[in-house]
This record gives sequence, structure tokens and C-alpha cells, in this order.
Amino acid sequence: MKKIGFSVLGIFMLFLIMGLISQGDWHLKRNKQNKLPTGKLTQVEGKIYLDEHALKWILQPNSRNVFHQPDKTPVSGPSIPYPNVSPPLNYDPDYPNLKFLSPDEQGGSYEAILKPDGLFLITGKKQGTYNYSDPSDFIGYMKHVLMDVIPHFFSSDYDDSLNKPELLR
Repeated sequence: MKKIGFSVLGIFMLFLIMGLISQGDWHLKRNKQNKLPTGKLTQVEGKIYLDEHALKWILQPNSRNVFHQPDKTPVSGPSIPYPNVSPPLNYDPDYPNLKFLSPDEQGGSYEAILKPDGLFLITGKKQGTYNYSDPSDFIGYMKHVLMDVIPHFFSSDYDDSLNKPELLR
């Protein structure tokens, strides 16, 4: 019975800590570290793209992009979806927004959510945000869930004043 009590207490403490973290500048001002791709994204191999400053961006699978999709499924997309990606990408009405990550030197990653019209989603709770842990391997993914995903559920009120396109480049 003591083990169950310690487990419940541990889970409660974890949620309390995450709730407190999600209200602080560390979480809410994370986008002061984010970047967006510059210019056109050009495929170099598989899911790897380079922007016009040769920054590497990795197109994420739809399974890792669920939280960045519109609430309502669009009926149709634009006649030329994702005009700033070469070669052209197919439009999927179930996953119209694309997610690109660019690992940084600190073990995190820049995150860019590309809408079908070619603009990046930079406001609201579905926007791309800087990841303190790049989810490219198992350990990174687990750290990403703890440091980036769980705090988002407590608060997604990011400081949008940091999301000016000229600051995200």
C-alpha cells in the first residue's frame, strides 16, 4: 500500500511541477529561440530539406504532427499547395499543415508549421514552438514529451510578441 501512495504522490508532484513550469518564461517565451526556414525549402534527400541559408529542415511524419492541425478538416486546399517547397508536396486534407524540425547545437530543435498557402503558423496554440529537446531518438523523444509537450497542455499562452517573422529568421 505504501508503494501505491508513493506512486500517487510522485505523479501528483510531477504534475504540480509541470503546472508551475508551464506558467514561467522558460515555457511561455520559448519562441525567442525559434527560427523559421528562410526562402524556399529544397529537398536534398528523403525527408531532408535545406532553406536558402543552407539550414537543414526535416519533414516530420503526420503521426508527429497531430497537435498542429486545424480543428476542422478543410474541404480542399489551394491549387498549388506549399508553394515554397521544392519539389511540390501533395496536399492531405486530414493533415494539411506540415511540420519541419531543424536540430540546433544545444540539443533542441527549431519548429516550423507550414500551412498549405505557404505561410508559417506563428500564433495560437497550434503554432510551431522551439523544442528544448529534439525528438529525433528515443531519449530525445522522452525528454521532448516532458520538457515541451506536457507543459503545453497546462498552458499554450505563448508570448506572441516574439513571433514576428523578422525575429524568427
